[in-house]
Amino acid sequence: MTTRPKSVAAILLAAGRSTRTGARHKLLASDRVGVPMVVRTLRALCTSPAWPIIVVLGHRADDLRTVIAAHAPYEQDVTTCLAADHADGLSASLRAGVREAARHRPSGILICLGDMPGLKPDLVARLIACHREAAAPAIVPVHGGRHGHPALWDRAMIPELIALRGDQGARGLIRALGTRVRTLDSDPSIHQDFDTAEQLDDFARS
Repeated sequence: MTTRPKSVAAILLAAGRSTRTGARHKLLASDRVGVPMVVRTLRALCTSPAWPIIVVLGHRADDLRTVIAAHAPYEQDVTTCLAADHADGLSASLRAGVREAARHRPSGILICLGDMPGLKPDLVARLIACHREAAAPAIVPVHGGRHGHPALWDRAMIPELIALRGDQGARGLIRALGTRVRTLDSDPSIHQDFDTAEQLDDFARS
């Protein structure tokens, strides 16, 4: 297995059921030129310094694999893994991705949601630069005093991430770390949501 020194792995979480948007799976929804949301997010990660890029699949895994493959090639190779227990909640998808990323022995792991089509590769690059410059268990972007996504975790936090259970991400870990978390100023895109039909309609026009 090939590794790169001081690499930061990126995990794209795409295993959820997208229940808030009803019959429309938001990650499969397309923008005005026909690019699915998950592909827009993936392209941003693939043009960043993160490596490897891992997509965690679960609900409608075959459909997502199909659209991801249909929009290849990407700037980097993309690996997929299956969270077989994805129905147990967000932590199951996170655990699957972290375990896969840990195989590459990265210095850190960036955790990105699949519905971040406005993600900027520059933000990922800045998070990685902060990680390399100063030791911190986690680095999170902030806008308007609120934490957002994606978050970058030091490899020392891998056991804690794998220990998460239930339908939750890593916010509890962020709170527990308190002032040990490093923050990075960003823009409103780190808070962007696509949880309603109206928001998906807006995305379709973007």
